[in-house]
Amino acid sequence: MSNFSLCRATVLLALLLSGAAGAQGLGLKSGPGLSGRSSALMQTPQLPATPQAALSEGGSQQGGDGIAAVVGSQVITQYDLNLRVRAAEQQIAEQRAQMPPIAQLRAELLNQLIDQVAMAQYAEDSGIVVSADAVDRAIAQVAAGYKLSPEQFRKQISAEGLGWSEYKEQVKREMLIGRLRQQEVAARIKISDQEVDDYLAKRAHQPLTAQTQIQLAQIFIPLPSQPTPEQVAQAKARIDEVLGKLRQGRDFSKLAMEDSQGPEAKDGGNLGMRPASQWPGLFMDAIRGLKPGEISGVIRSPAGFHILKLVAERGGQLGAATAMQSRVSEIVLDVNSGKSRQAALKELTSIRDAVEQGKVQFADKARELSQDVATGKQGGDLGWVLPGQLPPALDAALNRLNPGQVSQPITLPGKVVLLQLVDRREHALGKDQERAVARNILLQQKEEKDFNELVKDVRARTYVRIPDADS
Repeated sequence: MSNFSLCRATVLLALLLSGAAGAQGLGLKSGPGLSGRSSALMQTPQLPATPQAALSEGGSQQGGDGIAAVVGSQVITQYDLNLRVRAAEQQIAEQRAQMPPIAQLRAELLNQLIDQVAMAQYAEDSGIVVSADAVDRAIAQVAAGYKLSPEQFRKQISAEGLGWSEYKEQVKREMLIGRLRQQEVAARIKISDQEVDDYLAKRAHQPLTAQTQIQLAQIFIPLPSQPTPEQVAQAKARIDEVLGKLRQGRDFSKLAMEDSQGPEAKDGGNLGMRPASQWPGLFMDAIRGLKPGEISGVIRSPAGFHILKLVAERGGQLGAATAMQSRVSEIVLDVNSGKSRQAALKELTSIRDAVEQGKVQFADKARELSQDVATGKQGGDLGWVLPGQLPPALDAALNRLNPGQVSQPITLPGKVVLLQLVDRREHALGKDQERAVARNILLQQKEEKDFNELVKDVRARTYVRIPDADS
């Protein structure tokens, strides 16, 4: 595995943990507020007894690392910030983008890290818990994406100089923030029929732009940061062999799972959907002229060799687009028939942990326990659903899953639900499905806006001190 790929594991961790649709990860920013008012969701986070106490505690724990910032009761060290800067520099180099001045880059990354730490503290103050076992399972998932055992992954991380305790803390923060986002933002959003009507009317007359939504998948063979000619030749031979199989009609997602060495390989190479302007220019050049379902030739980036598949394109005419359909299973516990909501949450959390550890099968527990009679008899199978066809809270949770993963328990009126994403596939949209997909797009947009407002509110209420700014 290339050095770059492992550094990027820290930068893109949120995407790996929660799926392509909703993770924020290192991109947390204090976006503009909806109206300048304070969020009703907010409570004042607990602060250290005094700023000096926080600085003193941080200094004793971190030794001579140096303090980049104090956030609430926690310290961000210069060491942690330096890791972010190094990873960001490598990512910028991969995308062949212009490197900003180092002082500007450090300031932006520190600001994002402050947001993250503040949000993680607020999540814990709100009662959200991420266990050590949950962190270990998440790391095992990331390691599996690189086709490494957790122990091999740990050794690789350590060899890169990316302190293991810092990496685990990053995983925990990402998970806390993801659960907070679901609990306090996604589950509360409503989209009216009029908003859907307005969106469809606007999109029907909108030409394709840099905001056209592009979904890509890739097969990736990495290169070391300074490859020898022999290493380049070997990697090129491997990617050429894969391209030959694709041209013989082999399935892209299966080959990605077998041959690709990127973390998205276990998901059939799926890189998710984002605006065209947010993809590397190298990728956009490679897919120019392709139709959904078609593949590019072999392209080389500083990270290695890639074959891209244009999975879907959504921009002008919504009805001419495709969407990812999800095969979903559920376990439903009724909280109107004597079982308390807290007991249901505890029971479903236990089931989720057991499924992820391989101790039980989701379908077996659905047949045994689910109180939705229709789906329970089918092992919880809901069939194939499109974005927007489930209640918003379920849709938002589903967006954060990769195939095989199980959601956190989701609270709905009168019941608590556990979801498993079984599989995903591309599906051509008919006119009768446009509204559901449009509603889901609006939900995601509003969730992003509301979450940025929450970040802004939390940041404003959190004690932050940057020692360098005091000098």
